[in-house]
Amino acid sequence: MAKKPAPPKNPYEIVTRHIVMQRDMNPNSHVFGGTMLSWLDEAAALFVQDQIGYEDFVTVGMDEVAFKSPAHLGDHIIIYCRIDEVGRSSIHVKTKAVAYEPSTADQSEIINCRISFVCLKKERPYRYFESATYEAWRKKRENAVDRTYIE
Repeated sequence: MAKKPAPPKNPYEIVTRHIVMQRDMNPNSHVFGGTMLSWLDEAAALFVQDQIGYEDFVTVGMDEVAFKSPAHLGDHIIIYCRIDEVGRSSIHVKTKAVAYEPSTADQSEIINCRISFVCLKKERPYRYFESATYEAWRKKRENAVDRTYIE
């Protein structure tokens, strides 16, 4: 029997979902690219806040943007994120969005990209990941109750 491959160190997590509405459409009946990028940026920011316990950061870049297929009216867009790299004041997140068509259960990847954020303190880059604040938060989170399920 073949051995199962180990799961990725940082698997993608579902962060949020959107329903494609008429206001999101371009004249060719596809989601505007800017709308999709906005959704990814917002989802990645929520993901980062949850993962690092800090909220004062800014988006500094969106790299490796690859549009794969269009999303259509009524599609459910599922946005996934995972941490790619952490620096002293920066964190880089891989994101992807998948369109899910509820009536057929068809899925297709719409877009993926890498989003970079920099932590700030008093409007300046802050080496948050080297700080005692981060270490204290990390230890607290390790001892926290699993928030995946709510009763």
